[in-house]
Amino acid sequence: MVKLKFIIRNGVLALRISEGKNRYYKRVAHLMKGQPDLKHWKQDKELFSGYAEFYKENNQILEDFKAVYWKLITGHPELSAKQVACFYKAQQPRTGSQPVQLTAWGVEDYRNSVSKYLEVVIARERAKQGCNYESYYKLLARCRRDIVGFDDMPFSTIDYNQMVTIAYIFAREPSYKNISKTFRALLGKAHKDSDVNFKLSQMGDFRFCDYSPCKYDVEAKHPDTLNSEQLRMFLNADPYYLTPDYKNRSDINLYYDFCVFMFNSFFSPCDVIKAKTRDITNKNTIMVRRKKTHRPVEVPITPAMKRIIDKYRGQSKDGYIFPIMDDKKEKAYKKRTIHSRASERN
Repeated sequence: MVKLKFIIRNGVLALRISEGKNRYYKRVAHLMKGQPDLKHWKQDKELFSGYAEFYKENNQILEDFKAVYWKLITGHPELSAKQVACFYKAQQPRTGSQPVQLTAWGVEDYRNSVSKYLEVVIARERAKQGCNYESYYKLLARCRRDIVGFDDMPFSTIDYNQMVTIAYIFAREPSYKNISKTFRALLGKAHKDSDVNFKLSQMGDFRFCDYSPCKYDVEAKHPDTLNSEQLRMFLNADPYYLTPDYKNRSDINLYYDFCVFMFNSFFSPCDVIKAKTRDITNKNTIMVRRKKTHRPVEVPITPAMKRIIDKYRGQSKDGYIFPIMDDKKEKAYKKRTIHSRASERN
């Protein structure tokens, strides 16, 4: 019987359609909302953990995607794995007002033609097992629908101003991120293809992200993230005026120094809190092993960091830079982390 399972293959999440030793793959990265990190993928449960970006929405997308093929398998048990994998290829819906028509082009035809080269890329992607060519289909249909004279657009006209014009056209619809990403991927392929008269240097310093309609929504989506001006104001602030109603002023100074040290070292809070004076080297640097990646990182000690280190020197009984953590607390914290991870796996 044909079996279905989501796996990570070559660093990409895909649905494996298998029957005995025959295996076929359907990539699903293009369906995901946001860019979920695969380190949060739980292979045994075939879903993203709660730490992944948009994990609820993406888990539902995967469930719905798998359900389509499962319905086909249960409704037609006579189909082989290959037939199941290829069943929807011919039925892939098109995007745009006109159906996408593909033609076989020669090198001289697509050497300086954006639309013809895009058709060549679609044909090449279709020939690769498990590759996603649907996004290029959508790009071709979208460009033919919205960009005037796209079928006659040569690569030689692709410059900074032309890219700005295209970006504003794409920005009219909410699919800007996906469609612009695919167009940039097309240009990347053209740059590497020796048969195409195009180089990325023609665009100058153009970037699609600079024209994204969602560019200025970052502050609304991440209210706890400081921008450069807020960070400058914080580093130059007087702790005396921070939360004036809080009675324990020594805690205010401690937490403020903790944040200043973190911003100067680029360490995460969990790395700063476990840093010890023994981590300071003779080269006026500090070296710690990152908690999340377990990799050693060495950074220079800035004047602000040195002032803070000298200020709290000797106040921690176990040699920590800040009198917040001690060895007993850290040991207990490690045990809680191990137990929580074990319960999560179960």
